[in-house]
Amino acid sequence: MSTTRVKIDPDDPATFPEGRIDAAKVDSTTEAEIGLQRREDDAEAMQDVARNAKADRADLSPADRRALSRLVGTIKKEEDS
Repeated sequence: MSTTRVKIDPDDPATFPEGRIDAAKVDSTTEAEIGLQRREDDAEAMQDVARNAKADRADLSPADRRALSRLVGTIKKEEDS
């Protein structure tokens, strides 16, 4: 993808670039399609969190790992309630 550079004057909205979207496609998007995309985005975000958490846990002290484990357990209990 190429990079396009633009100069704007924050005090002059006329210098703001116009968006480049397919308005017909946006208008024809159904709520079901939006919901599917939202679920896919959420699943991807959870995977990112899991990957980062594994790396972060490696840097924790044993006491911090225990505290984190208790916190996660508490959160899971709250979610199940």
